[in-house]
Amino acid sequence: MNDSIKREQNQNRLNFAERENPAPKANEPKSIRQIMCEMAANASEPMGKLLRKCPVIQAELLHQGRISLDDLSDDELDRLVEHTFLEDWIDNQDVMRLLHISTRTLQTLRSNGTLPYTRINNKIYYRRQDIQRILADNYTMFRLRNGYGKSR
Repeated sequence: MNDSIKREQNQNRLNFAERENPAPKANEPKSIRQIMCEMAANASEPMGKLLRKCPVIQAELLHQGRISLDDLSDDELDRLVEHTFLEDWIDNQDVMRLLHISTRTLQTLRSNGTLPYTRINNKIYYRRQDIQRILADNYTMFRLRNGYGKSR
């Protein structure tokens, strides 16, 4: 009973990380991710067994419904939850690339409290949700649709 509760809790933790991966159109090539998942789906092949140990591939196979949580060992499940949780955090370089901003602008966003962050051993991390919030709050069409920016 304790294992089933743990698995249910882990499934709830993994749900937030699910993302859409549309199937390629007939004339489009498959992505590397799709090819690797197809290879990993065949557990009888040596390469499939090896790929199934990767948390990224496991998360994708779970999302596609090709494997269930019962197929994973407790260690694999713990690694998968840890990987999925850490995937939600990004560093300075990724934030600057996503927002197309300089190091100094990023420092200003941190200093004035616009962008929350976490510092671990002089390395700064940001949550993806915070970046998405900033983009949504400053998006012109978002403001117009939600009644922001109307003249008084």
